[in-house]
Amino acid sequence: MATVTTNVLTEPLPLVLPSTEKTVLKSQKHLVSPTVYNPLPTEVPPPITPLAGNIGERLVICVIGLPYRGKTFTATRLQRYLNFFHGADCRLFDVCTYMQHSGASEYENQEKNALKLKSDLGDFLQVDETYSQNMKSADDQESLKKNVDSGRNAIIFSSNSYQGFSEKWSGTGKERRRWIYDQLEDMGQSSKSKFRAKLIFVEIICTDTLVVDQNLSLKMFASGSTGNISDVLEKAEIEKRLLQYSRKYVTLQADGSEDDLCYIKLINYGEKVVTNKMRGYLPMRVVQFLSNLHTKKHTIYITRHGQSEYNLVGKLGGNPPLTEAGKEYARRLAKFAEENVCKDDAGNVRRARLWTSSLQRTILTAEHIPHPIVCDGWQQMATRVYRNLDEIFAGECEGLTYAEIEKLHGSEASLRKMDKIGYRYPRGESYFDLIARLDPLVHELESYEEPVMVISHQAVMRILYSYLVGIDRERAPKLEIPLHTVVKITYDAYNECGFTEERFYLGPEVNKALDAQKNL
Repeated sequence: MATVTTNVLTEPLPLVLPSTEKTVLKSQKHLVSPTVYNPLPTEVPPPITPLAGNIGERLVICVIGLPYRGKTFTATRLQRYLNFFHGADCRLFDVCTYMQHSGASEYENQEKNALKLKSDLGDFLQVDETYSQNMKSADDQESLKKNVDSGRNAIIFSSNSYQGFSEKWSGTGKERRRWIYDQLEDMGQSSKSKFRAKLIFVEIICTDTLVVDQNLSLKMFASGSTGNISDVLEKAEIEKRLLQYSRKYVTLQADGSEDDLCYIKLINYGEKVVTNKMRGYLPMRVVQFLSNLHTKKHTIYITRHGQSEYNLVGKLGGNPPLTEAGKEYARRLAKFAEENVCKDDAGNVRRARLWTSSLQRTILTAEHIPHPIVCDGWQQMATRVYRNLDEIFAGECEGLTYAEIEKLHGSEASLRKMDKIGYRYPRGESYFDLIARLDPLVHELESYEEPVMVISHQAVMRILYSYLVGIDRERAPKLEIPLHTVVKITYDAYNECGFTEERFYLGPEVNKALDAQKNL
């Protein structure tokens, strides 16, 4: 009987608890400091979802598959998701950037490339007590504290499948995948910190020839294709190279020979998902997120509600109706949606979706948007109301102006200025709470192919916009999302940036100085 080697350490790893100094945010220090009433306080506050996870957990995710399957897009989107919603220190390792061209033999180059990537990967994964000490500023230290719980995650991929095919870290065959597995086991055993890294292969499989052809056309267009005869000949040559590549590439085997590996097979972008030995909180979140991802171009329109009565007087939160200016914006937004969201660039009617929060100012902003029946019974822009999209709840500060908050809750105002993303309003929410409740909505948003219009609130839009365009979540609470403006974000797997952004100011003009929500 064949013996299967498993990545199991013979001795349990020592549990190293994080010190208070490394895990407590500025706005929480007073909660864990000794007092007369509580001389022995809890050293680490309970974790919240965006900071939760196994302390020191390490994942190495290797994205593999044939060319034109969106591996680079998948790797970058997954990195953004893990960084933003789970506070993971996640880094990309592109096999192609480690390729040497020194003139030596191909085998010698591959050995050098593999050793260099292994060295960088090991430095990133192993526990380094001096890592936090070398952070340059107090803000860097604070950022590190917000990422400490979810460990470090590496994503390995090849940005050019043809160039990277024979590289040892490419994972394009059974021997290379086994080699990666053995290297990670060796790295964990030989390092000073004795870390354990969980290896996960993510294979993107596309059996739909129409989708493959669409991906190829999109990539050619992104690289400057004009559709003339030379481009047609180039496409035929690419298809020939793709066929040759597929004959050498070895998919993850279902014959039992790779059953000891952890892997995810994404077949036709989530139509069918096969997992093997996928256990644990963060790995299962990876499965769920990737199951909703696809490479097709899709557009998201985000906007705040029209001006509300609380905007006019500088109050926070609440459930106020719209002002006359807000009602006018609702009428202009309806016309914009009908002419732009519900029609493609050629003016043809297309299916479209509409989301709002459960608060009346967003529902009233959407009330003039028509809902005709189109495209085989599809109800256009049928409103879906989500409580997850409600404004951040200010607790005891609901309905107050900032002058009133500083007068009634002076210490709370200073704590909030100290740490805006981690601060939680008394009996209310923090931005981390917003991140937690937006996580499942983002999964759904990623899965749609139809354009979606989201009407929500300042704080929610800050988080959603930051995630969509790749802004660090620590910067999100300080962004300004203006009233009466639609932000159009188009995802494109083969665009250099991954997305394009356009803004449409619809008016009417309002006094921005009175908008208390900008300081939420």
